Amino acid sequence: MINTVENFTFFELLLVCLDVYFVWLIIYYILKLIKSNVRAVQILKGVMLIYLIDIISQIFDLYTLSVLIGNIIDWGLLAVIIIFQPEIRSGLEQIGRNSTMNREKNSLAVNDIHSILANSVEFLAKRRIGALIVIERGVKLDEFITPSTIIDGEISQELLTTIFVPTTPLHDGAVMIRDGKLYCAGAYLPSTRREDINKAFGTRHRAAIGISEISDSLTLVVSEETGRYSIAYKGELKVYDRIDTFKADLEKYLG
Repeated sequence: MINTVENFTFFELLLVCLDVYFVWLIIYYILKLIKSNVRAVQILKGVMLIYLIDIISQIFDLYTLSVLIGNIIDWGLLAVIIIFQPEIRSGLEQIGRNSTMNREKNSLAVNDIHSILANSVEFLAKRRIGALIVIERGVKLDEFITPSTIIDGEISQELLTTIFVPTTPLHDGAVMIRDGKLYCAGAYLPSTRREDINKAFGTRHRAAIGISEISDSLTLVVSEETGRYSIAYKGELKVYDRIDTFKADLEKYLG
């Protein structure tokens, strides 16, 4: 029979393990939120700058600056909660969901999605119908989804191509693909500020480059002027003349 001291020691060890695990879990989800959110990265940089100024003010005994920074830090937690209220709520919802059930709901295989996207782009390009399709990856693009129209439906060539027909109300803006679904339409993306972009590229191309500069998303563009199609990724835009080359690169980027 195990004595009382040994039982108590094992119980303490178990509590320590649980303590470390829960702390690690909280840190993991905080880092995941920061990594997957464009605003969070910028705010994190600002927080680090504030703490750096606070350290400098204490080293050089800058009393007024130290008091000011101290007040900012004291109220900072409340400000972060207010700013990230939508993201915190979304994160808690995701934790409560069963990820396995979500994967089962998505009946389309990855190869099917590649084919639908490539066929849709080819269809639109032949008819000189402009299109902008963003495929969200690790970095969440919630701040650009807010003013759009949520669809959250299964991807199909018919739905995707119909959205961009000029007479439809949602054609002006970007379609966003999230978790293998057509999540929203009519989203507006930030345009790149680069001056070295070819003048022949219009608003769609500049928006595609802009979103690729601040996220790991993949953006497909169809030009209504030339009927050519492009892929924007990591701040670069690649233009294609052949659909087979386009499809091969699409599969390579998305895996």
